[in-house]
Amino acid sequence: MEKLLNDSNCIIKIIKLYTMIKKILMLVLMAAPLSMVAQKVAHFDFEAVITAMPAYKTAQTELEAITKKYEADMQDMQKELQTKYEKFQKEINDQTPANIRQRREQELMEMQEKLKQAYEDNSKAIQQEQMNKMQPIQIKVNDAVGAVAKEGSYALVIDKTAAQATRIFINESISEDVTKKVMAKLGISATAAK
Repeated sequence: MEKLLNDSNCIIKIIKLYTMIKKILMLVLMAAPLSMVAQKVAHFDFEAVITAMPAYKTAQTELEAITKKYEADMQDMQKELQTKYEKFQKEINDQTPANIRQRREQELMEMQEKLKQAYEDNSKAIQQEQMNKMQPIQIKVNDAVGAVAKEGSYALVIDKTAAQATRIFINESISEDVTKKVMAKLGISATAAK
């Protein structure tokens, strides 16, 4: 869980996967011989745009705080289970009646199951928080890309990171990089990206 949450690239990948299907469909439609006129194509760096956004940085900070709370909760539960297990080991011996032994073993198994369920619930809650915080940011980026595409009369604007992940080649010599234009639409200076 910690690795998933500490890897900011994971959040970006989740967002990219969400839009990748839409972009691939758009690419297929644009590749169809709809017209014989040469069409303008552009690309942008989604990762550079999103990581430069103040809202993204705020969301990351909030997600880290939420994650720490969930991790602390899990550590407390693990300590409680460990303490009970150690107590069980000390108190139970060959002279312990079978019904007491079974009851204590059952308590430990129930605690272990509760810990497992809490881990799953916490993981789902964190994923939901990530989606809730990142979706509005994703929408803003998509809107900015759409505005840049419309203003520049681009038939297609491709996220170059997603393109690489899906093995789509972008010939940057004939495709315009509109990353700075997208950032400008979002009110982000190009120096904020660095």
